[in-house]
Amino acid sequence: MELMDYLKWRNDVSFSAAPFNEIDNVILSYLAYADFGELLHEPKRHVSIETCFKRFLEKHDLAEVQESKHFIERAPLLLEDMVCGARFRGTKVAHFREVFDKEKVQQFAALVFLLPDGTKYVSFRGTDSSITGWKEDFLMSITAETEGAKEAVSYLNDVAASVDGDFILGGHSKGGNFAMYAAAFCEEAVKDRIVKVYNNDGPGFREEIVRTAAYRELLPKVTNVLPQTSIIGQLLSNEAAHIVVKSTAAGIFQHDVTTWEVTKDKFVGAELDAFSDFVKVSLGTWLETMDDETRKSLVETVFSMIEMTEAETFLEFGENLLKNSGLIIKGLGKLPKEKRSELTAALGSLAEAGRATVLDKIPKITLPGVEARSREEAEERSGQN
Repeated sequence: MELMDYLKWRNDVSFSAAPFNEIDNVILSYLAYADFGELLHEPKRHVSIETCFKRFLEKHDLAEVQESKHFIERAPLLLEDMVCGARFRGTKVAHFREVFDKEKVQQFAALVFLLPDGTKYVSFRGTDSSITGWKEDFLMSITAETEGAKEAVSYLNDVAASVDGDFILGGHSKGGNFAMYAAAFCEEAVKDRIVKVYNNDGPGFREEIVRTAAYRELLPKVTNVLPQTSIIGQLLSNEAAHIVVKSTAAGIFQHDVTTWEVTKDKFVGAELDAFSDFVKVSLGTWLETMDDETRKSLVETVFSMIEMTEAETFLEFGENLLKNSGLIIKGLGKLPKEKRSELTAALGSLAEAGRATVLDKIPKITLPGVEARSREEAEERSGQN
């Protein structure tokens, strides 16, 4: 069974009968992708999910939403099953905040779910399909604190001043990173009210964050939830405990939480595969070859070419892929020589980091009567090829 099946199978089980679990966490972190800006007429007012779903149906055709190719656009479908069963019925939504600033490179959204048993889950939205949102992701390797991360801290402090009791924090993708950052760097009085933090296949942090006392003190409260082939969740450093879940998808498509397999109250366990390890090691090695100034220059160069197409989202970019690809190729030719060289060198070092990682992880093969092939022999053969 996959994530969406959980709601149908366990919908009659209240939180008093079965406490909040890791699957409930993923559901609420995924639901943050829904456009609550159009569903909550007053962002701070508590509105039931039943009212939210009714308002959604007034504006959208469920059949069309189900046909969407991008999983984040299908997030509102969760509401249909949530309003039908005892588990989430009566859940209220409040304190929705959304900030999008192309100039500051900021894409942020968060809200609070008030569950029937009194649990308060603060959900941070992950990366949407906007080019600005993805650019902010890349900036995470350059600066310890992105604009979205700063907003996450401010948001949590504001919510804590208005909502009583303890909190669970979580988010998917970049939202998981924001949840951890907010929990680590919020006001001290707020930290004492945080009982759990979930980072659902979200990136980690630069080393200067990982070395802080605030980050290290937070670690016992954090659980990273990762699919077998975790790519986004392997970016940067994250020393918190993790659980690995089985997915029905392959490769990068495992980032889609609806493909994660479930049992009645937990995910189906698995182990991180070799490709996840490859991504972590090779990208880490690659980033070590560049200083922050070079990284920033590369990000600005790449996204300046993408922004030349005037597409606001990658969905728009894909709708005119041939035309937009042509514009990028022309833009590449117009770059100053030093920028072209910088980009070429970066791609070359990325390829080399990947090659070195593969060679380093070639297992020694032992056959009857045949000596194991050494790494040196493998490298020699690779060079000959």
